[in-house]
Amino acid sequence: MTQSLPDAPLPPPPTPTPTPAPVRESSAIARLSRSLRGLPPAERWWGPGCGGMAGWLQRSAGALPAEDLTPRFKALLARVREGEPVLPDAAKRHQYVLVRGMLGDELPGYLLDNVQRLEQRGLEVREASVDTEGLMADNVAVLREALLDAEHFGRSVVLVGHSKGGVECTATLALHPELRRVVRAVVTLQAPYGGSSIAHDLATAPEMRRLIDFAFPLLFHGVSRSVEELSYTSRMEFIRKHPYPDGVPTVSLATSRLSRLSSLYPLERYLHDRYGYASDGMVTALDAEVPGAGVVRLDDLDHADAALRALPGLGRYHPGDLTEAMVALALDAR
Repeated sequence: MTQSLPDAPLPPPPTPTPTPAPVRESSAIARLSRSLRGLPPAERWWGPGCGGMAGWLQRSAGALPAEDLTPRFKALLARVREGEPVLPDAAKRHQYVLVRGMLGDELPGYLLDNVQRLEQRGLEVREASVDTEGLMADNVAVLREALLDAEHFGRSVVLVGHSKGGVECTATLALHPELRRVVRAVVTLQAPYGGSSIAHDLATAPEMRRLIDFAFPLLFHGVSRSVEELSYTSRMEFIRKHPYPDGVPTVSLATSRLSRLSSLYPLERYLHDRYGYASDGMVTALDAEVPGAGVVRLDDLDHADAALRALPGLGRYHPGDLTEAMVALALDAR
């Protein structure tokens, strides 16, 4: 007789292996987050920041006073808004080179209205091919070539620079004063000529410096040192070595705003509450004035609204109107 074996329990069915999801390339934000998590903690910073530094250039011995052109600007702006011509006939003799500021390559519509307005007035306009997150020396080289190219074809140039672009316009003439012969006028729009409070704090606070050292190359393919170049320390050193040459017809737009309607309100509030600075959110009004230049001072314009069209009801100015009036002032300057 065959002995029967006891029934053995059946083994559990194998667990199905899930099909792996397709591998996706990690986003720039994810890569940045992983990079920052892998770093040792930044040094805790309780420094004074840029307290007392705004307006250092005006307080310097021998600093040339700026001429207040605000009343003339407002009269021109009113005419521009009514559709009246304000540019002289001689304006068409020049080429207009517009220079973008920091992150200008990343912002849709940046300087678009400014360029279109000048083109609508029959002017020859070109945008300089600067790297808006690059080093000043490299961008100065680009502007130098643009000026030499215009000279080769017998054209004089009006330089119009917004923010960092305005700093690079003035730096080009400071480093290459012989090119003064090519330049009819310079217009700086909210340029941190004396330095940027925000850039200074970003560059000198260890926690913030760690962020820009990783964010700039990773997100914008830029150079974090380009932020440091706009700090007060760097601007003091540059201006003392390379002062802006005399005799260049120059007008500067210096602005501030403190309004919850502003897209830059948190930065405006930060500079106001921490330092007592009147700023446009990126640059204090004092630091946007080029010594010896004509200056337009407005207290209801933030840093974005001179180069980007604001949403209806949030801004009081149109970038094209501002640019047309500022160029008219510059061409009238001697």
